[in-house]
Amino acid sequence: MVTFIEIMDGPNEGSRFKVEEGLTLGRSKADIIIKDGKVSSTHAQFAVDGKGQFVLQDLESSNGIHINGRRVKKVALLPGVIFELGRTQFKVVTVEEELALDFSRLITWRSILQDRLGGLEAPKKSTPITLQSFSPALRLQFIQGIQTDEEIILGYGPRKAGADCLDIELLDDEAPKEAFELHSGPGMVEIKIKAPGRVTLNNKSVDAEMLKDGDLISVGNTLIKVTYI
Repeated sequence: MVTFIEIMDGPNEGSRFKVEEGLTLGRSKADIIIKDGKVSSTHAQFAVDGKGQFVLQDLESSNGIHINGRRVKKVALLPGVIFELGRTQFKVVTVEEELALDFSRLITWRSILQDRLGGLEAPKKSTPITLQSFSPALRLQFIQGIQTDEEIILGYGPRKAGADCLDIELLDDEAPKEAFELHSGPGMVEIKIKAPGRVTLNNKSVDAEMLKDGDLISVGNTLIKVTYI
């Protein structure tokens, strides 16, 4: 039998991860990334105990591992066991060896959307989008918030960012559906803020402005540093 953990709720509900000794779970600096603001950067690690049983060990995380509301240092990964990291609930499942290859999966809202749209006919007409070159290219570095340590390099536009964007997805709980757009300008990139007040540039509320090296875009608890490369 092969052991997996499956996410039971939240935006990645249904995702399954194979349990392997030494793999870590965390918000950013881990082998398995859990998009949960209450999960530490490196939160827990799979290990094997003296009886040869898989366990999940807490790595001195801020919020620990919980079972039935009780905080524990480690949890035995037995079939049917339910535990929580941060606000994310997991269940331990096992499958036969021959089924394991196709059992792992990562569910995102993008994949859900693709599945739901898969049977729909493509529209007969679409409005063409004229691509704009970003020269120099733009780097977005997430330096604070749930996406800390993520980095996006953008070489063309226009680009859209927000909680409901297929382009630049913002995972912050306070991120608006449409946060901002990025458009090409003369030697720079222009930001057009779609949710004034909820999105700021250098702690100021603006509608549109040319981005400069070192500018900081704030969305909820997320802070994004802008640099040209």
